[in-house]
Amino acid sequence: MDKQKKINDEINKYEAAKKPLLKQSQLYSWLRIFSIFASLALAIYADQSKRSFGFCLAFLFLVLFLCLVVKHNELKLKLRRIDAKLTVLKRLSARFHEEWRKEECDSVCSSDDSVAYDLDLLGAGSLYAYLNFCATPFGKKRLTALLKGEDGEITAIKKRQEAVKELLAHEKLLLDYESGSVMFAQDSRRIKEQDMEALIAYGAKQTKLFSSWFTWFSLLCACLCVLCLILAVFHVLAYGYAASLLLINLIISILINGSSHEELALSKDMARILKDYDILFECMEKEALNSELLCELQQTMHEAKQSLKSFHRILDIILMRSNVISYFILAALIQFDVLCVRLLEGWRAKYGVQMKEWLKAAGEMEALVSLSVTAQVKESWCFPTFVENDAPLLEVSDGYHPLLPYEKAVANSLQLESATMIITGSNMSGKTTFLRTLGIAVMMAKAGAPVCAKQMRLTLMQVYTSMRVKDDVKEGISTFYAELLRIRQMMDATKQKGQMLVLIDEIFKGTNSADRLLCAKTAITKLHQPHVITIVSTHDFELCDLQEDPKLKAINAHFSEYYINDEIHFDYQIKEGRCTSTNAKELMRLAGIV
Repeated sequence: MDKQKKINDEINKYEAAKKPLLKQSQLYSWLRIFSIFASLALAIYADQSKRSFGFCLAFLFLVLFLCLVVKHNELKLKLRRIDAKLTVLKRLSARFHEEWRKEECDSVCSSDDSVAYDLDLLGAGSLYAYLNFCATPFGKKRLTALLKGEDGEITAIKKRQEAVKELLAHEKLLLDYESGSVMFAQDSRRIKEQDMEALIAYGAKQTKLFSSWFTWFSLLCACLCVLCLILAVFHVLAYGYAASLLLINLIISILINGSSHEELALSKDMARILKDYDILFECMEKEALNSELLCELQQTMHEAKQSLKSFHRILDIILMRSNVISYFILAALIQFDVLCVRLLEGWRAKYGVQMKEWLKAAGEMEALVSLSVTAQVKESWCFPTFVENDAPLLEVSDGYHPLLPYEKAVANSLQLESATMIITGSNMSGKTTFLRTLGIAVMMAKAGAPVCAKQMRLTLMQVYTSMRVKDDVKEGISTFYAELLRIRQMMDATKQKGQMLVLIDEIFKGTNSADRLLCAKTAITKLHQPHVITIVSTHDFELCDLQEDPKLKAINAHFSEYYINDEIHFDYQIKEGRCTSTNAKELMRLAGIV
C-alpha cells in the first residue's frame, strides 16, 4: 500500500474515533454539573424538611458525581492519547511534502562542525529536524550524537540496526511511543538538560538531612505521643501528658520546617518529570521483543516503572504537607517532616543512582524510534550492510537524498573501492546534491538507521567534507584559506590510516583558475591513499586529466543538462566520463542578465 495513503487512512480512522468520544465527554460534563447541583439541592431540601431520606439521596448523587469525575478523567486521557497519535501521524504525513520544514527545531548546528554543517545533519531543515520525534533531553542528545557519527563501533551499529528493524515490525509500539513523546513534550514544559541533570544529582544524593540520633529521637517522641493519647482516651493518663508531647513535636517540626521543606520541594519537581516518563515506560511493558538492545531497554524501563510506583506512594504522603490543617495535626502527632524525609531518603538510597539509566533508556528508545522515520515514510529504503574489507568500500544502488520529496528525488548508483573520483558538470546539474546524498547515507548507516537506497554496502569509515566553506573576518581568514585548512585536516587524518570518505565540493573555488588547478591537483594527489575514497566536484575540466596519472587513475563522472524548445532541463543522473558542456550563459539568459 502507498505509505502516504496508509498514514492518511490512519488519520481518518482516529479522527472518526475521536468524534463520539467528544460527544461522550460533553455528556459527562453536563451529568457532572447536574449531579453536584442535585446533591446540593437535596441536601438543602433534607435540611429544611428534616427528612433523612433526602440526605441519603444527596449522598448518592455525590457518589455519582465522584464516579463521573473518575470516568470523565479516563475519557479525557483516552482523547489525549488519540490527539497525540493524530499529532504523530500528521507530522509523518508532513514528511511527504515540505511542510515538515515549518516545524520548530531545537537543534543548532555550528559551522565549526564541518560534516554536520555541510551535510545538513543538524539545525533547521536538517536530517535531525526530519527524523526527530524525541521530546526528552536525553533523547534529543542521543539522536544528535548518533547523526554525528558518535558511538560508531560496528557492534553497536548492528545492535541499533536490529533494534530499528524490529521496531518497524511493531507498528503499534512505534505509534504508541511516538505519541508518548508528544504527551511528554506537552507535560514537561520544555525541561532543559541542565535542569534534568540537577534533578538526577538530587535523586542520586546519598547524604542524610537528619542525623541518626535525631531520627531515633523523633521516632521515640512520636511513639510516646501516640501511646499517651491512647492511654488518655482510656483514662489511664491525664491528657496533659499527651498535650505536652504534642507541643514538643510541633515545636520541633516548626524548627526543622525550613530545611525539610527545601528538601521535599525538590522531590515534587523530580516526581513531575518522572510522572511524564511513566508514559514512555508504560509503552514498553507488554511488548514481546527479541532484539538485544530492545530487550535491554525494556528490562531497564520495566524496573523503572516498578520503582516509580513506590516513589509515587511516597509522594502522595509528602503531598499531605500541602494541606495546612492535616500538616499541623501530623506534625504535632508524629513529626511528619522527619517521616517524609526518611521515606524519600530510603527510596533514593535504593533507586536514586539508577534514575539516570532509566531516563537514558527512554532517550535511547526515542532515538531508535526517530531513526525508523525514513522507513515509515519512504517507499524505497534498505538497511545497509557493513562489510570487512582491507580497502574502503562504498556501494550504493539507487540512492537518493532523504530531505527531498520522494517523487522529486532522483536516484543514482555508485561503486567505489579505495578510489578517487572527479565529478564535473554544469551549474545546478546535481553535483552537490549527489555528494550530500552519499555523505548522509554513510552517516545514517553509522547511526544504525535505514538509508534511502535500494541497496548499500560499505566499510566502516570516517566522513570528511569541504562544501560550505566560509571566510572568517574576525580571524582574517579568506574562503580559500579556510578551505586549505579543511583539506589540511583531511590530510592529517589520513596519517591515522583509518578508512575515510572525503567529499569536496567545487574544490578551491575561492581563488583564480591557475592557482586552483595547481592546488587541486596537489591536494587530490596527497589524498589519494589506499585507505581513502575521495570524491571531488569541480568546474575545471582539466582535473579530469588526472585519469591519465598512473598513480591516481582517477575515475571521471559527470552531470549534464539538455535543452527542449530552447529551455534548459536537468536529469540529475550521474554518467561516466568527463563533462563536455557548460550552461553559464544560458542561466544568465534565464536570469535576465543577458
